[in-house]
Amino acid sequence: MTALLKAIQAAQRPLHRRLRALASRATIARVDDAPQLQQVQVTVMAGERLTGVQRLQYFGHSAVPPAGSTCLLVSIAGSRTHCIVIGGEHESRPRDLEPGESQVYNAAGDHIWLKANGEIAVKASLKVTIDSPLVHCTGELTAAGRIHSATAVEDPLGTIQEMRERYNTHGHTNVQNGGGTSGPTNQAMT
Repeated sequence: MTALLKAIQAAQRPLHRRLRALASRATIARVDDAPQLQQVQVTVMAGERLTGVQRLQYFGHSAVPPAGSTCLLVSIAGSRTHCIVIGGEHESRPRDLEPGESQVYNAAGDHIWLKANGEIAVKASLKVTIDSPLVHCTGELTAAGRIHSATAVEDPLGTIQEMRERYNTHGHTNVQNGGGTSGPTNQAMT
C-alpha cells in the first residue's frame, strides 16, 4: 500500500467513526424528569452508558418512559459528547390499532383511545378526574354504576332536594279511613 493511500485512510478514520455514531439504537436505563428538558441515562452498543442526555418530546405531550424502553440516540456531528434521545418505545405499547387511530397510554394499561370510528374510549384503573369549572355534554349520558354528587343535582324544574321536600310534605284530598282510594295530591311533583 502506498504511503499516500495509508495517509488518506488514516485521515478518513475519524470521519467514519463519526458517521457510524450519528444514530444508534439505545435502551433507556433511567429518566430524570425534574430539569426543564428531560434527561435520560441510556445504554448503547457494547454496554456504553451515557448520562444527562436530553430527551426530545412532542409539544403538548410529556411522558417518562420506563426503564428498558428503546429509543434513538442521535449524536450531533457524530460526537458522543453532544447527544439527544428521540422516542421511548416500550413493550407495554398498545398493538393492533386501526389506521387513523391514536392512543395515549401508560405502562399499567390505562389509556385514552381515539378510535377510527369516532369513538373515544377511556380506561382508568382507579378513577378519572376532570378539573374544570364546567363539563358540557351535548348528547345523552349513561352510567352503569351509581352517580354520586357532593352538591345539588338539578334539572330545569328544580333540584332533587326540592323534589324530596315537596314529596315529604305533600298531602292528599278526600282521605278516607280503611282501604279506600284517596284523591289526588295537593302538590304536584314537578
